[in-house]
Amino acid sequence: MIIIDRYDPRLDREALKEIFEDFIENKSYFFSHWQKFEQELNKRVLDLQYRNSMVVAKEDGKIVGWGTYTSFRDYLGNDRAIIHQILTKKEDSYKKGIEEKIIRELQLYIKKTLKLDKVYYICPDSDGALRSVFMKVGIKKSKNFWYGNEI
Repeated sequence: MIIIDRYDPRLDREALKEIFEDFIENKSYFFSHWQKFEQELNKRVLDLQYRNSMVVAKEDGKIVGWGTYTSFRDYLGNDRAIIHQILTKKEDSYKKGIEEKIIRELQLYIKKTLKLDKVYYICPDSDGALRSVFMKVGIKKSKNFWYGNEI
């Protein structure tokens, strides 16, 4: 059974590092290094809003997934939130409902704490497995498209 809990940097760091490394190698849309990720984790731990928004999925006491969001105010003054790609190991992906449970927990936290009624996600059209999870959770493709360019 999958249990959702808050991330504890003292207890969960090593298990998260293992998941992060597998995730970057096998699933991530973006590349990063553990040192950069850990630096961001340490920054978020100091901010109560972000500390409480980092969640882990545990199975039999072992961490099998991790998720968080980022909130920001756009140039028009609108508050927005993005739930980031959920970290899991490749072998645990989309089989146990880890991503779905973490997404639901983060949505609830964003709704109650930030008082937002809309949240955004990044998912390429080629990721059919994540799009399937989105359908289960009721997430639809946005009419807003983001483009990117290396500069």
